[in-house]
Amino acid sequence: MMTDHDHTITLSSGRRLGYAEYGDPKGVPLFYYHGWPSSRSQGELLDGIGKDLGLRIISPDRPGLGLSDFQPGRQLLDWPPVLEELAAHVGAEKFHVMGVSGGGPYVLATAHTMPDRVLSATVICGAPPLKEVGTRELMWTYKLALWGQRHTPLLLAPGLALSAKVLRLPPDSLPLRTFISSLGPRDQEALRSVENTRIIMGSGRVGLESGHRAMTLDGNIYTSDWGIELEKVTYPVRYWHGSLDLNIPHSLVEKFTSRMPNAKLTIMDGEGHYSLPILCSRSILEEQLGTSPGQIVAGQGLVSPKAAD
Repeated sequence: MMTDHDHTITLSSGRRLGYAEYGDPKGVPLFYYHGWPSSRSQGELLDGIGKDLGLRIISPDRPGLGLSDFQPGRQLLDWPPVLEELAAHVGAEKFHVMGVSGGGPYVLATAHTMPDRVLSATVICGAPPLKEVGTRELMWTYKLALWGQRHTPLLLAPGLALSAKVLRLPPDSLPLRTFISSLGPRDQEALRSVENTRIIMGSGRVGLESGHRAMTLDGNIYTSDWGIELEKVTYPVRYWHGSLDLNIPHSLVEKFTSRMPNAKLTIMDGEGHYSLPILCSRSILEEQLGTSPGQIVAGQGLVSPKAAD
């Protein structure tokens, strides 16, 4: 079901792309890349932050998810041309990009291929290139899902349907409360808010309801060759990760960010996979707004580095 936040465009390929908008509609554009499994509505996490900081949050569904049409055989580097069309549609010549969890690789792809247009690139609890760093340290549920989609994809369909039904339950329902109670202290604190739980679970449900074909292809990106030589990534991508992230341990992120000459990784002590994007996005973005290449004054558009001094 579409809301007032939701929009679609038709790409040059003829496929439909869905996206949602939040924050300040007249603000500086920030493209938000959702996690996995998730969808465009996860961008609602930045709605209030965007309004306060003068950011126009534009949160697209990846192909096959939510309102976006399926794109057979897509690879990670197929994304920047799609983003370029969306940016033209919304009138964003230059923009920030931010990705959470499974959205992280798409930030890297955008910053690497469109460096002159990206004002800052932020990755929060981002997924690493698993083909290079391995899956041994991943959370067991991720490992099971990734194994299943490669070896028994047809068996994923009933599992995804069941998971979607669970995510339809009220945020204070017993199954969801049981799940939240299994998390670390800061993640529990982040999801104690019914509103935060609604956003996270609701966006995940839409992603799951997109079907096993779309979910499988989206998940395969993480274990495939990204087509990016990390040593040649010169854009200063900022990575933020929680020291207590059980889903994607920070050791995996350290393995690949250390290979990028200008990347910077900050480990946030005590933060988890949910608390970092929910509770820390404001402070992270405030820092990024003040240190991005080509400074941004919130709500006032682009200011040249010289003028910002």
